[in-house]
Amino acid sequence: MRLMLAQTDPIWADPSANLEALEQLCQLAKHGKADLLAMPELALTGYNIFDSLDTLAEPVNGPISTQVAKLAIKYDLYILFGIAESQSDSQLNNAAVLLNNNGERIATYHKRQLWGRENEHFTAGNQHCVVDTPFGCLGIMICYDNEFPEIARELTQAGAQIILSPTANMLPNAERQILQVRARAMDNQCFVACINRSGIEDELHYCGHSLVAGPDGEVLASLGYDSAISIVSINLARIDESRANQDYLKDLQNLKGDDS
Repeated sequence: MRLMLAQTDPIWADPSANLEALEQLCQLAKHGKADLLAMPELALTGYNIFDSLDTLAEPVNGPISTQVAKLAIKYDLYILFGIAESQSDSQLNNAAVLLNNNGERIATYHKRQLWGRENEHFTAGNQHCVVDTPFGCLGIMICYDNEFPEIARELTQAGAQIILSPTANMLPNAERQILQVRARAMDNQCFVACINRSGIEDELHYCGHSLVAGPDGEVLASLGYDSAISIVSINLARIDESRANQDYLKDLQNLKGDDS
C-alpha cells in the first residue's frame, strides 16, 4: 500500500476552505500514486472548536462526509478524515471516518480516550475499529488513544496490520509522540501511522512530526513541524519477517493460556 500522510494546518471553523484544500491534497495523492490519504484529527474543521460545536458538529453522513465522498470517487482514493459527529440523541463523538474509493463509508471510529476539554463535550467511544481493505487490515485510533498501549494491542489482536492514528498533538510533545508511535509499532510488530497537524489555534501550538513506524519500530517516514505531505510504501511482508524471530502476540497468548 502507498499511504499519504497529510500534515495540515486547517483554517479554523471553515469546512468549505478545508475541503478545497483537501482536493489539492487528493491531486497530490493521485500524482504520487497513493492508495490512501490520511488526515489529522478534526482536520476539516480545526481541532479547537469546542465553543462552536453547535454549528460545526454534523452527522456522519452530513455535508462534510458527502463532499469527501465525491473526492474519494473523483480521485480513486481511500480517505481517512475526522469530524465532530452528532448523533440523533444529541450525543457528540470525536470521530474518524474511512471512505473507500467508491465513496462508501467502511469504518467510523469514536475516540475512546478523551483528553482535556474533550471530556466536557464528547462522549467516549467503547469499541475498537478494525476493517479489511485490499491493502491489508486497518485499525484506527485517535491521538490520545496512542498513549495507552492497550488500545494498539487490542487492535492488533483483532487483526490490524496497519494502525492509523489521526492526531492533534501539541508542543512540547513531539519527541514523546515519536517514541510512543515507534513503541506501539514495535510492541505489536505492525505498522503505525501517526498523522498529526501543524499550526496554531489560540493557545494551542501543534507539533507536527507525523510519522510511520514499522514492525521493529523503525521510522519509515517522518515530517517536521510545518505543513507537509509524505507518501510511504508499506510492505506487509515486513510483519512476518519481524515475527519470524520473536512473535510477541503469539508468546503473550501462550503465557495467558499456560497454567503450568
